[in-house]
Amino acid sequence: MKKIFIISFLMFSLITSTSAQQSTAGVAVKYTLSDLQGKKMANSNYDDYMMYATGRYQVFINSELQKVAIVNITNKKEVLAWTKGEANEYTKFEPHFFIPDFKNFPVILMLEEVIDGSSNGQHVILMDKGQGFYCGFINLAAEKGEGASITKYMQINMKAGIIAFTFVPDANIFSWENYEIYKGKEVSFEIDTQNTKDGLKASPTSAYKLTGSGGNYPAPEEKLDNNTTSEKQPQKEEFNW
Repeated sequence: MKKIFIISFLMFSLITSTSAQQSTAGVAVKYTLSDLQGKKMANSNYDDYMMYATGRYQVFINSELQKVAIVNITNKKEVLAWTKGEANEYTKFEPHFFIPDFKNFPVILMLEEVIDGSSNGQHVILMDKGQGFYCGFINLAAEKGEGASITKYMQINMKAGIIAFTFVPDANIFSWENYEIYKGKEVSFEIDTQNTKDGLKASPTSAYKLTGSGGNYPAPEEKLDNNTTSEKQPQKEEFNW
């Protein structure tokens, strides 16, 4: 009787697990711009950095040195160490976090360069599968307000491993590269989370094209291996951030 119960329980668990995976297959993940509050660090390996906790990662940002470090809180391992290059005293970093509405999916950091109160563009950093990846630079600003942040006009969604970055259709998007203004509906980007090393790319339908692979900013001086593993996408489940 005991063996029958154990076998029945195992079969029920297998059916439940399979059903859960099937019910979540192909579900679109929506990202929300989150106003995370930073904490100034002291007496640590990241003195004078601001620390932002996203749930699965701690993100350390030093605006003055223009450096970023990401720590996986599960194993306390630093999974990304990135620096823009030679620090510019006129440039400051302002972080914008986009959080998924399901647990265990990639977290996105849009690290904005701000010069004299004007947005100079966004460094895109992805946190996925316990790792951190520098994906490139978006050399755009919102035309309204003469260099306002594009993050307020962004719509980010993920499906089948592709993260799509789109904009409010009628928003005016200004390019610092060619000084042209595009409508939001003409600009879109994507990241393939199974090929993160390819970085951020303009989508095939985008009128605005990034310069080079993974953005139009020089490669960072220091970054860890951006190769993703062959792990399958984690199971989607609701999570309150």
